[in-house]
Amino acid sequence: MFNAAYRFPALPKSTPSVPISEKVLLCLSAAIELNEAHLHPGELKVLNRRKQPQAKREYLSSRYCIKTLAQHLFPQYAHIPLTRWQSVFNEQERALQLFIDGQLLDINIVISHSHGHIAVAMTQDQQSLLGVDIEKRDASRRFEKLAAHFYPEVEARDIGDDVDTFFRVWTLKEAYAKAAKQSISTLLSQPILPLLDRFPAQVYCQPWRHFDLSLITAKTEVELIDLALTTAGE
Repeated sequence: MFNAAYRFPALPKSTPSVPISEKVLLCLSAAIELNEAHLHPGELKVLNRRKQPQAKREYLSSRYCIKTLAQHLFPQYAHIPLTRWQSVFNEQERALQLFIDGQLLDINIVISHSHGHIAVAMTQDQQSLLGVDIEKRDASRRFEKLAAHFYPEVEARDIGDDVDTFFRVWTLKEAYAKAAKQSISTLLSQPILPLLDRFPAQVYCQPWRHFDLSLITAKTEVELIDLALTTAGE
C-alpha cells in the first residue's frame, strides 16, 4: 500500500488571470522522431555525440519543448527562427541555459527523461527554485534491495514492499536535487521528507501515464503546455 507520508498535492489547475511570468510552464510528452530543423548548430554537435536512437529522440524532443515553452514566456521573440536559439548546460552553475543570438534569457529550465518520455519545466528568473523528475514505475525492478542499499533505514521501512512509494521517494529526491542544485549522490542517504519540510518551495506529485512525477517550485501556478510533438519539426 502506498505510504501516505509521501502523498503531496497534484499539479494545480492554472488560473487564466495569473500572468504567465508568474507560472511554471510544464511539458510532458513521449519523445518521438523529429527532424533537426529546430536545432542550433551547437546543438547539432551535441546531438551527433549521442549514439543511441532513444537518446537522440529525447534530445530532439526536449530541445523543441524548451524553445516552444520559451516562446510562450517571451512572445516578443517568437518570430526568431529556432535555429538561433541555443540550449547550453553550464557545468559551473549546474544549470541548463537558453540563448538567442548569444543573449542569455532570464529563465530556469529543468528537464527529466525516462524510458523514452520527457518532462520539461520552465519559469522566468534563473534563481527561481525549480526541480522536476519523472520515473517509470517498474515493479520488475528489485526496488526493495535498491532501497535497502541506497536509502536510509527509515525510508526503506517506509517503502516496504510498495513499488509506488519507492518511485515516489526517487522522483522527490531527483526533483529536490535539481531545485537545490545538488548532486543526487549526496541525497540518496538522507531522508527526503525533512529536507522538503525546510525547503522554501511547493511540492506537487502525481502519477502520469506509467510514470511517477514530482515537481518542486517556488511558484504556486503550473500551466501544462501541449506541444503536439507529433507534428513538430515537419
